Amino acid sequence: MNISLINAPVAHPSPHSRLAPPLGLAYIAAVLLEAGHRVSAVDYNVSGLHVQRVTRLVERDKPHIVGISAHTETYPNALKIAEIIKDINPDVKIVLGGPHPSILPQEVLAEPTVDFIVVGEGEATMLELAEMVQAGTSEFAEIKGLGYKDASGTIHINERRPLLDPDQLPIPVRELFPMEFYQDRFNVLAARGGCPFKCPFCSASFIWSGKRRARSPQNIMQEIRFLMEHHGAEYIFFSDDIFTIDKKWVNEIMDELTNLPYPLEWGCATRVDMVTPELLQRMAETGCRAIQYGVESGCQKILDSVKGIKKEQVLTAVKAATQVGIDIASSFMIPFPEDTVETIRETKEFIRQVAEAGSKVLLSFTSPYPGTYFYQNADQLGLKILAKSWEEYDAKHNILETKYLTAEQIDQLVGEIVRDLGLKKATS
Repeated sequence: MNISLINAPVAHPSPHSRLAPPLGLAYIAAVLLEAGHRVSAVDYNVSGLHVQRVTRLVERDKPHIVGISAHTETYPNALKIAEIIKDINPDVKIVLGGPHPSILPQEVLAEPTVDFIVVGEGEATMLELAEMVQAGTSEFAEIKGLGYKDASGTIHINERRPLLDPDQLPIPVRELFPMEFYQDRFNVLAARGGCPFKCPFCSASFIWSGKRRARSPQNIMQEIRFLMEHHGAEYIFFSDDIFTIDKKWVNEIMDELTNLPYPLEWGCATRVDMVTPELLQRMAETGCRAIQYGVESGCQKILDSVKGIKKEQVLTAVKAATQVGIDIASSFMIPFPEDTVETIRETKEFIRQVAEAGSKVLLSFTSPYPGTYFYQNADQLGLKILAKSWEEYDAKHNILETKYLTAEQIDQLVGEIVRDLGLKKATS
């Protein structure tokens, strides 16, 4: 079968939207290609979304199935793409996957241009669907992780598929995407699933229910060696939410890194309470050059309620990393439900301390994504969500009022931080 995979773009392009190739689609493409299907792929964050480009894709590749990956912010554009395709050829089967369809499957599948949705991992579900469509059968109830409409239009959401064994998956086919246009072109996913922490502003725990399945260090090295040998990779970024969650496993990965044919530099993201000075020293010795810490707030009261870390841990982790030559970026977001003028100004002063300790600072607006505790309990928390469309959930501008702060106050306070500390705001 001819299958086209599309990464739906953000409404307002930014460098962050072109940070890395869409690994989820690259994995799905690898599985489909291995099974003998013809696969094309496009990332409209890179090329830009235009009717003519979608039209050319349909005319050139003649897909029987189009899979579209959508986050909350990109969901409206995913629907636009689906509509364009259906207008050209109504027989093309449209499948939506990614975080937004996984969290709101009923709502997404209710759209007339959407034939199927995938909840969770897409590799096995997309392969089984492709084979069923190719065979001309419609026993869709048998495919785990699939949402579909029956002949009467009734929506069905099947049981979720357990996490796949990541060591059994092929190397993702990044080559289908324009690698030269990405900043972190060699992003590597070291574990499947999510993070065990249940931060109220993050939807990962909703999507994955805290489940995680790590790849073996040897399997990770197979992919890294492939990237080095076939693409000349000199730097890779582990795109896991919390790379250092299992220190024994991380140390085994670092053992493997020392056996590579030439030195490799790498980066990752983690929490400040998931590193030690000793671990950071070893990370630096094995090529780690960059870490992003999720800090979120500079007020201890707020941190106690949303993150469970201490301000002292933040400064210790930043200083320990910079002392061994690792570049640090610390991310903060505003506002939280209990934020006041005073707590945000306290955050400003702590951001100053973090910057003085040697960290770059990333500042964005809190976005109450579907599936988060903030979204599901907005009324109880005194949050008023101001967004009128999903594309506004971009963390680049404020879409909240809290019980203590108006939208105008929030914008003024963030502007004050940006001005006084010389930051760039809302780039995530």
